[in-house]
Amino acid sequence: MIKIKEIEQKAKEILSQLNIKKAPVPIEKIAKKIGLSIDKGIFGDTISGFLLTKENKNIIAVKSTESEVRQRFTIAHELGHYLFHSNKVDDIFISNVLFRNESSSTGEIRMEREANSFAAAILMPVDFIKEEIDKLDNRLTVEDAIKQLSKKFHVSEVAMTYRLTNLGYNI
Repeated sequence: MIKIKEIEQKAKEILSQLNIKKAPVPIEKIAKKIGLSIDKGIFGDTISGFLLTKENKNIIAVKSTESEVRQRFTIAHELGHYLFHSNKVDDIFISNVLFRNESSSTGEIRMEREANSFAAAILMPVDFIKEEIDKLDNRLTVEDAIKQLSKKFHVSEVAMTYRLTNLGYNI
């Protein structure tokens, strides 16, 4: 089991190594720098993307018909699988749109949560969030603040809401 602290630290290290200091985080560029190629295509209704590692080919496939913010999250999620779960040879991780309730008793749900945590940490780094929150007009409603932050970070409002909640902001 990977601790949230480790996930946050890994995201911070990658951003630092690549000298990324502001949102939106260029997630495709990061994936490519780490050695992954990105292909976009059309998959079944329940698949948002997948990570395939085979014979030194590391590919993140993303569903091209989904919104750009969803594609960014999927790339970050699959990058999390690559960094934390893949043996880097002959692995495949498939990201479903739907929650896999039948998997909750296996390690699969843990790995999905860890990949989601990494996606949130790299797309919405805690330091970047703090900096942007400090810039917000304090007269904004919570909903308007979330809208502004989600646009700045190029993530969905739902993803931003989860991230802020998980960081301890009262929403």
